[in-house]
Amino acid sequence: MRRAAGFTLVELMVVLVVIGIVSAAVLLSTRGPDPGRVLARESDRLALCLERAFDAAVAGPRHFGLRLNAQGYGFLVYRAGAWQVPADPPCADHAWPAGLRWHAAVEGRALPKARPGAVLPQLYLLGSGEVSAFRIELEQAGARRVVSGTGWGEIRSAALGS
Repeated sequence: MRRAAGFTLVELMVVLVVIGIVSAAVLLSTRGPDPGRVLARESDRLALCLERAFDAAVAGPRHFGLRLNAQGYGFLVYRAGAWQVPADPPCADHAWPAGLRWHAAVEGRALPKARPGAVLPQLYLLGSGEVSAFRIELEQAGARRVVSGTGWGEIRSAALGS
């Protein structure tokens, strides 16, 4: 007796699963990065770096400062009567991703943009545990987030409504 030509149900199901996996991989590899996810990662990184700087300042005790500019941000330490680039920063200097814009305020007043070549921070994290209340808003491709801090050293990263 001859078997009828054709495919079994199991063979068809295996082919459909393979096609589904391949198409999902192609779809995921062709999509660009989600601006909201990229911005969330940037704001969370900044908040974590600020927390690390605050903890290091209080444990030191040392004074750290955050310097923000159009290209990114980095930390300074107050040593020997001047602000200096630390040998062991709480976080390495970080460049903003392309298209990210920021606006910062301390105690409700807008921070001045850092002058090129200036070695002064705009936000201070003191060894005594003092931090001025601050708010740093980040925006990229329509997504908005905020990193904020209280005078008690509580630092948060959160999404802003559109």
